[in-house]
Amino acid sequence: MKSITTGKYIHIKKLCNDNHHLQMLAIDQRPPIFNLIKKKKKKYTYEDVVEFKKHISLNLSQYSTAILMDPVYSVPNLVTTSKCNGLIITLEEHDFIEKGQGRYSKNIKNWTVEKIKKIGGDAVKVLAWYRPDADQKSIQHQKKYIETIGRQCEKYDIPFLLELLVYPFKNEIGYSKNYKEQQDKNQNYVIDSVKEFSKIKYKVDIFKLESPVDSSKLENSKFTKDTEKAFKQLSKATRNIPWVMLSSGMSKKSFFNCLKLAYKNGASGYLAGRTIWLDAFKDYPNYQKIKKNLNKESVNYVKKLNSLTKNNALSLENYLKNKLIQKKSINFKNNYKGF
Repeated sequence: MKSITTGKYIHIKKLCNDNHHLQMLAIDQRPPIFNLIKKKKKKYTYEDVVEFKKHISLNLSQYSTAILMDPVYSVPNLVTTSKCNGLIITLEEHDFIEKGQGRYSKNIKNWTVEKIKKIGGDAVKVLAWYRPDADQKSIQHQKKYIETIGRQCEKYDIPFLLELLVYPFKNEIGYSKNYKEQQDKNQNYVIDSVKEFSKIKYKVDIFKLESPVDSSKLENSKFTKDTEKAFKQLSKATRNIPWVMLSSGMSKKSFFNCLKLAYKNGASGYLAGRTIWLDAFKDYPNYQKIKKNLNKESVNYVKKLNSLTKNNALSLENYLKNKLIQKKSINFKNNYKGF
């Protein structure tokens, strides 16, 4: 049974609110923001992306328990804009390698788990594209990559937050390299991926998971038996590792309903971005209107999500107490030799 060190315990507590729920805001997106800017300006600059992300952090972070930032645009410029306690930093490069029937994740150049720890991060987040039916070389690469990150997070005593996404192959309908939900996804691929990476050897501390069913099936709050079953199976696949839902840019209504099902099955919160704030940028680059949209539509929606979370999500309080292994002084000394 996986336990938690004192260091990881302290960091995870910083990601939670007083009820030990996770209400986390994502601004680590890169391609979705690049694409939106290019629609208006034909091309984007470094400064354009920083400005875009800055307004999200300034106007929404106070309603979040933690913020997820990328180390290229956000961390060097926006750490001081965040008004929440926790800081999660993305490690994976958005421009993945694609060969045959498979995708290969890699770190952002010059960034490591050690660097994220030194800079003050409270968790390392990695997005891994994964399909159980991909080419074996891809599968083995992704497994080794995630296992390596898990070991490094253990070494530097920082929580490992793993995001898993299934994806369409080049010859399948809906193929895209963009970060968007796969339509008509195979729910077994989603569930089996979680089963694999919930194994102890990967050392995952928190999962960031996509809905096992197409978001179109979540528009109506009257869920089918198959949809309810899929969420139960997803929860079981985590092997009791804490998990939160990602929004993958689905509609506000669908994500709200998604959280209802997730909380019913043991999720402890959310880590979301585009569903919360993307609509506010419909007037880009008019930041006066964007700020107004963020403080009205986006804030109202976040408050709605937080209320749902408070009343329905699984608190991590008992989990953290039961998993903390430093209750005996001998364990503390063994894990922190040299201090």
